[in-house]
Amino acid sequence: MMNIHLLKKTFYKTLFPPKFGNEKIQTLYHFVSQNDSNIGHWEIGGLLSDFISIIKDFTEADIQYFFERIRLWNSYYLVIISDKFLEPCVKANVKYDLGLIYTKIFLLYEDTDPYYLIDNLEIAIIMYSSKIDKATLIDLTHKIELMYYKKLITKQQYDHHLTFINSLSL
Repeated sequence: MMNIHLLKKTFYKTLFPPKFGNEKIQTLYHFVSQNDSNIGHWEIGGLLSDFISIIKDFTEADIQYFFERIRLWNSYYLVIISDKFLEPCVKANVKYDLGLIYTKIFLLYEDTDPYYLIDNLEIAIIMYSSKIDKATLIDLTHKIELMYYKKLITKQQYDHHLTFINSLSL
C-alpha cells in the first residue's frame, strides 16, 4: 500500500527543496540531491572528494543544526550520507566521530524504514571507535525493540543488535 502522505512530502521536497539557514548544510543538501543518481560512482578525486571537502570543516554547531533540521531531509539522502561515512577515505579525512553521527541519524530516521541503516550500525560504531553515551544506548535499545515489534527485523537480528549494544555499555 502506497503512503500518500510520504509521496506528497517527497514530491513537494523535489519541487521546493528546503532552505537551510546554515550554508554548510545547504551546500551538503544541494550536493547530495544533485548527485544522488550515481552514488555508486562516488570516487576519491571526484564526487567522494567533493563530499569530504564539504563535511570535513563542519563544526559542532553545524552538526547540531543538521540534527535540528533533520526532518527536512529526504530519507534517501540520509541513507546516502550515512553510507558514505563508511568509506575509509572519509574516515581518514574527517576528524569527528561519524559513528556517533551515524547512530544519531539511525535514531532520528523515519520510523517507516530505518532498516536501511541498521545493517551498518555496528560497522560505523566500530570503525570510528565511537563513544556512545548511556542515553543514546538506551535510545538504541528502544529503537531496536520497536523495529522488532513492528517486524522490521528478525529475532536473530534483534538478538544480535541487543548483544552488541549491551557490549558497548560494559
